[in-house]
Amino acid sequence: MRHTSTGVTATGGAWLAALALTSCGPNRPDGSQDTSVQGEGDGDPGDADGDLGDGEPGDGDLGDGDGDGDGDGHEPPCESMHEGMICIPAGPFIMGSNGLGFLEEREIPEQVVYLSQFHIDRHEVTFGEYRLCVEAGNCSPPVAEDPNDLRTFGCRWGNEGIDAYPVACVDWLQALEYCNARGAELPTEAQWEKAGRGTDGRDYAWGNEAPTCFYASMANETFGDQDPHEGWGCDTGMPERPGSHSPQGDSPYGVQDMVGNVGEVVADWLGPGQPNLGADPTGPDSGTFKVGKGGSYVASQLDDASGGYLHLAWRAQSGGPVPGSQLGCGIGFRCVVSE
Repeated sequence: MRHTSTGVTATGGAWLAALALTSCGPNRPDGSQDTSVQGEGDGDPGDADGDLGDGEPGDGDLGDGDGDGDGDGHEPPCESMHEGMICIPAGPFIMGSNGLGFLEEREIPEQVVYLSQFHIDRHEVTFGEYRLCVEAGNCSPPVAEDPNDLRTFGCRWGNEGIDAYPVACVDWLQALEYCNARGAELPTEAQWEKAGRGTDGRDYAWGNEAPTCFYASMANETFGDQDPHEGWGCDTGMPERPGSHSPQGDSPYGVQDMVGNVGEVVADWLGPGQPNLGADPTGPDSGTFKVGKGGSYVASQLDDASGGYLHLAWRAQSGGPVPGSQLGCGIGFRCVVSE
């Protein structure tokens, strides 16, 4: 079951404050490897450990979904029938992580999760795409910057030259309404994570190499060391156009910008990480905050080393407790079509 609106009240957390209040650049002119689970993947046939990703032919390796024994982490491809979307094949993947950082109680313990086939947007929804929904009368406008409302700092709706950039300053319900207008939904956390990681348990979309501006739109320094707006977004001071770090930063399926750029709200309510999620998990039935994924353009490599912000398993407090309560200029979204 997918979750829509629920009447709840609360205030934002540290990640929300970092993104929504201090992380957004000024309204500038645009100018224009050990990926195995502990105890798994050891290549010992017949030891009942599942041999995740060891490439032993015929033993059902999670990291060898194509059955050729090479442990490459790719399942047989599927073809998307939805324009601008990528098909993610049905099958298991490694979700979650252990010991990412200082909010371990939020983490989903590393485990194998089975998902049905689905289709996900190749790139984050842009201002231009969202504008078409507003003009059609199916979506309400994002918030524009208001000097009297700190929550709107960096919001760019109404500015010229923004259509090619990822939409932000919409709350989670507006994101859901946009997806619904397309006959789609917000992704579950599990769908989002598989689309970003593939099946081999990698830390980032491109593999396990530490994040840099070669791969993702991120900060060049730690958040606390930055002068306002400098260094964020690989020295642009703001999110970049979707696909600016493609193909080298793409996921195994070709999904763009799953790390950095704008964080992304998903359908799940945030709750304690559960050890046995089962097939096609959708998260708690209710909650206060939605889950946010992917870090943002203000997160740096040093931040990631200490807190895991850019790690695809990282779970942020995001989405706002009630519609309109979060207007973060560093938080966007993408849509999925489930089967």
